[in-house]
Amino acid sequence: MTAHGCIVHCGGDGPLLVRSPLRVRGADAEETEEGVAKPKAALCRCGESTNKPFCDGTHRDTEFQASGPIDTTRAIPESETAAGEEGGELVVTAHANGPLHFDGVVEMSGDGHEGSARYLKPWLCRCGASKNKPFCDGSHKEIGFEAEGL
Repeated sequence: MTAHGCIVHCGGDGPLLVRSPLRVRGADAEETEEGVAKPKAALCRCGESTNKPFCDGTHRDTEFQASGPIDTTRAIPESETAAGEEGGELVVTAHANGPLHFDGVVEMSGDGHEGSARYLKPWLCRCGASKNKPFCDGSHKEIGFEAEGL
């Protein structure tokens, strides 16, 4: 975790590489439920992992392709950090048949994108079909994506 939040790298056609402490849980989890704590993680974004929401390397055997540079139009300014969004462990919610929701500030970088950009509570695609990867655009509904929450 940086002073600005969780670090996520969206490089190439592989997983979301979360390089900060996080806790992954399902959408139906109670606030008191812990979920799975990890010091860092590779989260599936091709939609084909047999270990969702975590990556198992299946993207190498599929035709998954990233969309290109990360859309920075929804990034928050460097000078703006929401109160209470700095430091600590980030909670990531794996929604059943839907996206990953990061509850905090996420600093994202990727191939073809100079530097990084920060986002507040982003919803990231895990079905592999979004036209605006790494962000969710609702394509999981159109393709009938199925994955349990955690």
